[in-house]
Amino acid sequence: MRRIVWFSCGAASAVAAKLAINQYGHDAVDVVYCDTMKGEHPDNQRFFNDVALWLGKGIIKISSSVFETIEDVFEKRQYMAGPYGAPCTTYMKKHPRFHFQRADDIHIFGYTADEVKRVKEFVMNNPELDLDWILVRNGWTKEQCFGALKYAGVPLPVMYSLGYNNNNCLGCVKATSPKYWNMVRKDFPAVFDNRARQSRQLGARLVRLKGKRIFLDELSPDAMNENKENLSCGPECK
Repeated sequence: MRRIVWFSCGAASAVAAKLAINQYGHDAVDVVYCDTMKGEHPDNQRFFNDVALWLGKGIIKISSSVFETIEDVFEKRQYMAGPYGAPCTTYMKKHPRFHFQRADDIHIFGYTADEVKRVKEFVMNNPELDLDWILVRNGWTKEQCFGALKYAGVPLPVMYSLGYNNNNCLGCVKATSPKYWNMVRKDFPAVFDNRARQSRQLGARLVRLKGKRIFLDELSPDAMNENKENLSCGPECK
């Protein structure tokens, strides 16, 4: 039996790993990262290294044997995103996890006490998994996870300080918010241009503006709205 913490380069999964090691012991926990680093902010490698030092434990990297990058997934699958998620999560995270995991593993994900709805949905959709919701069980919210890392001297990933709600790949194709995509256009123009080109090529209208789906290259730089989407790249993304 293994206890596996699925580290995502996010604050909550980092704290979940620390709590698990403290509760169960250094050698009783494996911390595993499904490698999408090539699509993430360069600061994530720094955060990955800092968290490993804080945990006092190496983080195991696993990756797809088929796809190199999320753009590679979009090209080969000829699909970017839909109502239930995106293929990048399936092929870059879920499939490597399925190959790595064993039937008797205990899984620990970085879901917090303010995400009980997500927890219930995940439990309902994955009855075969033995799950330990360590953050929920101990009442840890996302903000408390931020505070714990700051207290430990581990700077948060840069994406949070730039105003993004999630530390996903740059230009997350699950996003439909005009404000999100205009933030990407401003902060990461090369990523925006690449997403615009590939989405047009594949016929993927990624933005929802006034109830209508449009292409990224049709989005006005002045179009803004609230950026409150939950861009989960977690295990519930189909």
